[in-house]
Amino acid sequence: MRRERAEKIPFDRMKKGILTVPPRSAFCQKERQTGRRTRGNAQRSQRRNTGPAEKVVKCLLVGVVLFVVHVLPAHAQGRPGTIELKSAKELKVRNIRGTEVRELLGSVHFIQFLREGGQVRVWSDRALQYLEAEQMELSSRVRVIRDSILITSDEGTYFGKERRIEVRGRVRLERSGSVLTSRAGEYFPDEKRAIFTDSVVVVDSASTLYCDKLMYWENEARSVASGNVRVIQSSDGTTVFGDTLVNLEREKRSIVPRAARMMQIDTAANGEVDTLLVTSRSMESRNDSVRHLIARDSVRIARTDLSARCHVATFAGDEDRITLAGDPVVWHEENQVTGDTIHIRLVRRQLSSVFVRGRAMAVSRSDSVRRSRFDQLTGRRLTMYFAEKKVRQIDVEQTATSLYYLYDEAVANGANMSSGDRIIIDFSDGQVDRIKIIGGVQGEYYPERMVRNREGEYNLDGFKWFRTRPKRDGVVMQEVVVE
Repeated sequence: MRRERAEKIPFDRMKKGILTVPPRSAFCQKERQTGRRTRGNAQRSQRRNTGPAEKVVKCLLVGVVLFVVHVLPAHAQGRPGTIELKSAKELKVRNIRGTEVRELLGSVHFIQFLREGGQVRVWSDRALQYLEAEQMELSSRVRVIRDSILITSDEGTYFGKERRIEVRGRVRLERSGSVLTSRAGEYFPDEKRAIFTDSVVVVDSASTLYCDKLMYWENEARSVASGNVRVIQSSDGTTVFGDTLVNLEREKRSIVPRAARMMQIDTAANGEVDTLLVTSRSMESRNDSVRHLIARDSVRIARTDLSARCHVATFAGDEDRITLAGDPVVWHEENQVTGDTIHIRLVRRQLSSVFVRGRAMAVSRSDSVRRSRFDQLTGRRLTMYFAEKKVRQIDVEQTATSLYYLYDEAVANGANMSSGDRIIIDFSDGQVDRIKIIGGVQGEYYPERMVRNREGEYNLDGFKWFRTRPKRDGVVMQEVVVE
């Protein structure tokens, strides 16, 4: 078996890149000479057993002591880029394929001074130091500290020239109340920048993030997650999905710039489970005094008893309120509601009311057979109240107008148009029970012969019936046709 040879290292080589240690000091030479003089005595006596292996260990320990004490001349210590070994229990020097490699064992600890001041501190149980490449292969209980950031892993590689460390295995980063785990990562201490890949998970007090890759810029307090992004809110289980998520810590904002999707599983007091699904081009979460989620562009909303679409939707998590703007439309069973702005209120995750402000209009099919007949309500403000998932009352204020088709035992009997300052319609089991008109009452009856096949001429101003609406199919949003 070929023996590894160790050579003397000139002191000036200690100054370059990752620092070196003279493996055979004068103390080691003296130990070898002493060993020759006493070899004969050692063979004749069993009371002392000082073999070659023990002598090598002693030499190595002496070398380590010299290394720690004499690593750098005084004028070189603290310079940016300088790497300084602080401790190691054992040092072995080898020549592998013509490359000098040094193996450090036991409580390995070194530091590197950074350009902007400060230092990065690194620990491991074992390190292989490649002198020419100025890099160190670290294994077992790797730990990196830079200011408030702590990174741990199973193994890693430290690149001295680039001032960069790669970590692999069970990677973990701890910082300011949040914990990141992954299978691989890179950290650039000079730039205060990090990249993590493979099964990335970030947990803090408010949420848990899952993604394929995460990039973090400490100076900017900014991170970008990409690939199968999923964020789960701890408070209510709301989950946001997307291709990419940008987190701006100082602004307390998180943005999914494209292909955004939100899902919230609702459990009512009676134990019924429903799922709210929201899709849009982008989503933004704001965490100031109250957490808000804002969906923008091509917004679609669906759950079992409700669906909607608009350009902008705002979800106030603490108040169970949804605000729709930009040509909003809301559907509940056979009812369609439009207006300038629509506010949806939930109580204990159940639909409580829909309030419409500006050009408010409610439309519903009058008859399942006569498909061109629609009952209609308009006004400046409209409120729908719900109980047990059914419409309980509709209250229209300011320039209130109604159009209702009449039937006599399922036989069409014309239409009635009424107006007033306020119209209140009460429902019983989803059917109109009573209509009350208050202030400035006007009304007109149109017999069946006048409206038959001419229903479109009697529609109120602003009438429009949308033939498609969003519908949830599992976690997928679909557009369904309503005849």
